[in-house]
Amino acid sequence: MRLNTHIEDKLKPYLIKIDEGSYYPKDFISTLFKEGYFKEDDIKGNSEIIEKVSESCLTTGFCLWCQLAFSTYLKNAEAPYFNQYLQQQLLSGEILGATGLSNPMKSFNDLETFNLSHHYDDNQQLIVNGRLPAISNIESDHYFGAISKSASSDELIMFIVQANQTGIIMKEMSNFLGVNGSATFSIEMHDVQIPTEHIITHNAKAFATQIRPQFVALQIPIALGAIRSSLDLIHQFSHAQNGINQYLEYDVQAFESQYNKIRQHFYEVLDQEVLQRHFETLIALKKAAGYLLLDINQASMVNGGSKAYGYQSPQARKLKEGFFFAALTPTLRHLGKLQEELKVD
Repeated sequence: MRLNTHIEDKLKPYLIKIDEGSYYPKDFISTLFKEGYFKEDDIKGNSEIIEKVSESCLTTGFCLWCQLAFSTYLKNAEAPYFNQYLQQQLLSGEILGATGLSNPMKSFNDLETFNLSHHYDDNQQLIVNGRLPAISNIESDHYFGAISKSASSDELIMFIVQANQTGIIMKEMSNFLGVNGSATFSIEMHDVQIPTEHIITHNAKAFATQIRPQFVALQIPIALGAIRSSLDLIHQFSHAQNGINQYLEYDVQAFESQYNKIRQHFYEVLDQEVLQRHFETLIALKKAAGYLLLDINQASMVNGGSKAYGYQSPQARKLKEGFFFAALTPTLRHLGKLQEELKVD
């Protein structure tokens, strides 16, 4: 079945329910993976799928990113249990995964401290405690990746865990702007035992540095899809009330030009063999896309007139989506800090 058909049948009928938080599009997400839309080594093709889905629903595009971020952890892990067994289960839609790296990514840049800590019991079993305030695309049977810091040393361990393990408490976040419909929960871990085979690395900082270009790159098409749909909304309402929108001072053609420039540059970067060398460019592209999305969504609200101000209007929904993207780790302000640090390096 074609992607457009899946979007029309399995996603668009639920957009308002997603926005209200009463529906998580798990079936749609699983179907795309079961039907082979995503490939392990095709970041460009995967980005195009995320972009297309995000035109209809940024929240669902974000959930797809969560899946692929988790896939990135599995792919780059050394053990076959991760890079073969679990990876194939994820890509075939048998399991779903999430990323718990928002807090560690911020901690590596001294924006937060590590929320999870670990120690070893008498049998050298890894035991983890702490709380992650928000993990998306997560249900009780889903997996997620996380990083914990030793309670007695500087050791940083990255591991995966299944949300239904003993000692894990989940609490749904339902009143966070733009996050409704993404199955977002806070996670508390109380003496959670991590099996040795679930440990990805004992050098989590180096691993995070290795995967962060893909981590950021796959977020950019989320914004690109949302920008395109908001621009289309502006064009749709351009002749409202006998052309009154011509008196607005938003430069829509400039928006179109910026969008096309960012999009073209992004896919050119994905054609490069070593994405690691282009991390600074990816940071700049995500930052540019994030600010452009905010500007265009605001213009779309004003351009849409009174109809746009209804709680269920597409303009209002996309306004919230844009605010959420601005807060997606690395956030817009975090991106600025990263740019400064990369220039110093």
